[in-house]
Amino acid sequence: MELIVKAAAAALAAAAVGLIIKRSNPELTLLLSACTAALILLASSGFLGGLKELAAAVKTIAGSNETLTGPVLKCVAIAIVTRLACELCKDASQNAAAAAVELAGTVCALGTALPLVMSMLQMIGRMI
Repeated sequence: MELIVKAAAAALAAAAVGLIIKRSNPELTLLLSACTAALILLASSGFLGGLKELAAAVKTIAGSNETLTGPVLKCVAIAIVTRLACELCKDASQNAAAAAVELAGTVCALGTALPLVMSMLQMIGRMI
């Protein structure tokens, strides 16, 4: 809870500073946004250990291998990077680049999820 309050405060402070400097140096606003996002992501990286433990527990309980858990975690990472890059592009008024990032993220997520889909289809085939 404490982290999200700090992250929200940092984001709001950066937004306020961004509004002030936007008139004189609009290109610095994008840099400010990118640096703020990077700092917030860095601050939240402490929670990654818990996610790794959860993934290991799911793998142990389900008795599955990396084929099932790996693509899910990779898709989540792809979604985070895609969302952040897309929003930064939109902040810079680069809507076409934002759309391209969204499309690339979708393609990457689908490509990453293919082993999971194939594994599911094989499981269904064995049941039939």
